Amino acid sequence: MNQNISTGLVFYQDHHDQLNFTRNCHFEIKRPYDCSMIQLHHFYLLLRRGNKVSAVDLPAKIFNAAFLAFCYNGKKLVGISAIKRPTIAYLQDVHKKAGIITDIDRPFLEIGYSFTIESVRNKGISGTLKRMLLNKISNHQGIIFSTSATPSSQRFLLANGFRAEGNPYQGIFDNHIIYFERMQ
Repeated sequence: MNQNISTGLVFYQDHHDQLNFTRNCHFEIKRPYDCSMIQLHHFYLLLRRGNKVSAVDLPAKIFNAAFLAFCYNGKKLVGISAIKRPTIAYLQDVHKKAGIITDIDRPFLEIGYSFTIESVRNKGISGTLKRMLLNKISNHQGIIFSTSATPSSQRFLLANGFRAEGNPYQGIFDNHIIYFERMQ
């Protein structure tokens, strides 16, 4: 990625508001097989509400994840994220779209499926979920990657040791998707 092109990722956030809100939230990280059918269904519904992922084989992909993250405000699910185990074909396709030429010779995981309902965005929910997920896989020896067209997610990735690689590309649901990677 051309490091001289501004990504527009400069920002200001009031961390006081974030801390006050997230104190009233309950965060959970679970393996999919430890989730109830209701939790899996609510994860699916919230993910579909974001309208950024294909519904094709989505329940199986959710169940194949390494970890699912949930944020509840009271009894309401308000945010989700996951550590995904994508196929090699998927990663190769992402590399091709981003113009990355490399051999994939290490284990890989993807951080994704992040969505927060609109009324509670910018309160630190997504960042908290993703930090908790990254802590769960801190012993992973390999590649952790993510793709995002969302500036707040891109800022999170950069602040947490990920590097933008390749070129921005057009996706099915988003424009200007950037591939991020972190080696461990």
